[in-house]
Amino acid sequence: MVQLYYYENLGADCRKLLAKTDYPVKLLLFPYEGWAASALRVTWPLKLHKWSRSRCKVVEKCGTRMASTVAKVTEFAKGYMSIRGRFKGIKDPDFELCLTSHVSNADFRDGYLLTGTLERGSRAEGRMELTHFAMVRRDSY
Repeated sequence: MVQLYYYENLGADCRKLLAKTDYPVKLLLFPYEGWAASALRVTWPLKLHKWSRSRCKVVEKCGTRMASTVAKVTEFAKGYMSIRGRFKGIKDPDFELCLTSHVSNADFRDGYLLTGTLERGSRAEGRMELTHFAMVRRDSY
């Protein structure tokens, strides 16, 4: 029954779907094959606040290193969300996470609620590159 709810709401607002998941939302990041730097498997817990639709807290957990920031959330069209922010004290501080609820049938069968991409780099230098694929799993998986 829960799977039917998610299937009927494919393409719905990302915030609406994230409200139905566990808190904080666990974002799984898988390294992009074309990225030249070495990358570990990284998770980002996202904490979307109910009192602020334009801000969220992002914590990067990579091995024993942790970094956190408050990022800006922008919802474009129905089913598309962008999260932009900047970590302090790391090599590539800027990030942009683009998520969509328009997932493919294969991703839906694999248990993903939202899919997207993560770009990292430095906006000051004009260098942003695709580094990871982002996935959010449904609760029952």
